[in-house]
Amino acid sequence: MTSETVEGVLNTLKDMGFNEQKATKALTLTGWKGVEPAMEWLLAHPDDDGVLNEEDLASAPTQSEDSGPTEPKRILTEEEKAEQLKKLEELRVKKRAEREEREKKEAIEREKKRVEDGKAMYQVRDQLQRDEMKKIAEERRREKLETQRAKDRVKAQIEADRQARREREAELRGESLPVAPVAPLAQVVPSGEKRNYDETRIQIRLPDGSTLRQSFQSKEPLSAVRLFASLNRKDGQVGAVRLMTSFPKRIFEEADYEEPLDSLQLVPSAVLIVMKN
Repeated sequence: MTSETVEGVLNTLKDMGFNEQKATKALTLTGWKGVEPAMEWLLAHPDDDGVLNEEDLASAPTQSEDSGPTEPKRILTEEEKAEQLKKLEELRVKKRAEREEREKKEAIEREKKRVEDGKAMYQVRDQLQRDEMKKIAEERRREKLETQRAKDRVKAQIEADRQARREREAELRGESLPVAPVAPLAQVVPSGEKRNYDETRIQIRLPDGSTLRQSFQSKEPLSAVRLFASLNRKDGQVGAVRLMTSFPKRIFEEADYEEPLDSLQLVPSAVLIVMKN
């Protein structure tokens, strides 16, 4: 292809809207055979950047590879140029529509993933909040029980201190205070009468042989003992416990845990056994 022909082909392609770099690459990779092969290559590679690299040059055909000199391709007429431009515009519109459709689908998938991730995150956060609220409620209940027990112990200590002070004052005056009824006197109470106990001492035996001891108000429900055992056990087990007595043998049902200790005959003291899971 002569320099005049090369220049004419380049000008034709440039007139069709292609830059010189991209047109030159198309001609090089089609062996400089004219406008039509270059045009076909350009239509097939609309997104190519027009940069020739070493691989392109190595694979590009040369005129010496042809069987002999060929007649230069004729220059396209204005009508042919217009037809080729029409094809190029149709291809550009098609490629743009395909790209927009692809981007639309990708945007939809991204939005769906964002919604799913947000929903999963909300569920995790909601579960954590529920767990935290449950933990706080249990902690407040335990603190309330401990506070009540502490108040009861303080009251008992104050009463004991008052009694001791009265005894000391009476001793200094050479007097003696009436002895309060003690346990032996309780034996004369008719068998048909029940003695009321404000407090009970509970011993809790765990499956590993260890024990817990704690005083409870006789009107506290059995669930308070279960909560105490669950929070203070050191045998490596977790979760709510099931309680039973060995003598008389009784396995407490779920409804029993709402009953007060005195109605379950667990006063003034009792031994409860934590059942194995």
